[in-house]
Amino acid sequence: MIALMMPILVGFIGLGVEVGLWFQNKRDLQTIADAAAIAGAYEAMESDATSTTITTESTNDATRNGYTVASHTISVSNPPGSGSYTADTGAVEVSMTSAVSLLFAGNLMSASSLSIGARAVATSAPSGDEACVLALGTSEARSVNLSGGASVSMDGCQVASNSSESDAVYVSNNSSLAVDCVSTVGQVDGTEDITLSTCSSVNENTSTITNPYADLTVPDDAKVCDYNSNVTVGSDRDFTAADDDLNGDGYVVFCGNLSINAGTTVTFEDDLVISLNGSDLSINGGANVSGSSVTVISTGSGSNQNGWGSVSINGGGTVAMTAPTSGTWAGILFFQDGDAVSNSNLDFTFNGNSDTEFTGVIYVPNNDVSFTGGNDTDDNGCLQIVADEVSMSGSADFENECAGTGVQSIYVSYTVTLVE
Repeated sequence: MIALMMPILVGFIGLGVEVGLWFQNKRDLQTIADAAAIAGAYEAMESDATSTTITTESTNDATRNGYTVASHTISVSNPPGSGSYTADTGAVEVSMTSAVSLLFAGNLMSASSLSIGARAVATSAPSGDEACVLALGTSEARSVNLSGGASVSMDGCQVASNSSESDAVYVSNNSSLAVDCVSTVGQVDGTEDITLSTCSSVNENTSTITNPYADLTVPDDAKVCDYNSNVTVGSDRDFTAADDDLNGDGYVVFCGNLSINAGTTVTFEDDLVISLNGSDLSINGGANVSGSSVTVISTGSGSNQNGWGSVSINGGGTVAMTAPTSGTWAGILFFQDGDAVSNSNLDFTFNGNSDTEFTGVIYVPNNDVSFTGGNDTDDNGCLQIVADEVSMSGSADFENECAGTGVQSIYVSYTVTLVE
């Protein structure tokens, strides 16, 4: 009986061992796929990532963990082709197969090998605080510059810079910055004058931070003139889309400078988009300006500063403006065309002890934004500055209560996790 049963017992023992080897191969293959998906998701976070670079990075990491062309197949998809993350452009799917030769099982199956498969999906999610100030310039010294006795407080947000310089964020020794955290591609000069409420220390040598407004462009309708010459507002006035959008295209376009004089009260009515085509906006000497659901666009054309314009608020003005919460210009309060040339005459300045209550984004990608002489935002306001460089002197108080305002979040750090 034992002699008769022995071949069967040995066969079952061998088959059990072989099935165990299949599961071990499955686990090894899953580990390779997991690592490849994570590597691809990290690559997908880069601003210059393409499907080719993501596939290359995933394949390279799979190779480091045991993938070979002779023994495996690999497929990389961004976004995934199946599952719950097909709409997530930051997600990467890796599918792999491996052929395993059959031993004892070959006596029971017609095939000589078994195909084992593994699939993994990884994606990135933001971690940490949002940035309310982002300097986009990659090689500018002091791209975030606090000087002249600046005393700046930023509640609920970070200061961030894409500059790789050793003084990318600069705080002079007679200035101070109180903020949740500071992150920069380069380094910080003046850490002793920075008070951090979230981070234990400043974050240096970080990855480049993505510009969330890079794809927002100015349409042609925003360049069709409603007012061809300079407009000076010297008495109280309301601007409305119904009365001032002479072309009926959704934009009130000034092709000459718009100046609001001292002591003047001006109201920008709801859902108003003001476009400055090669012209400047200046709010002067104690003017009172308010606007709800309003956007100011600076646009133009040409290769020198004369074809563009800037915005300045001066001399103790009281300005309370809120950006729209939906639509094309959701969250955008002041916007300079990304095609504008870089020139100091095109900087946006907020000067002279202005009392400002801003809810929205000041976006000046190729030029600078400066706050001087003391500026305070509303205690429950939302102010985000994205510019080539940001400079501050005097006192300033920023808030980051941006939920429901249409303002896009700027996250400095992300965590990559396996999700499928």
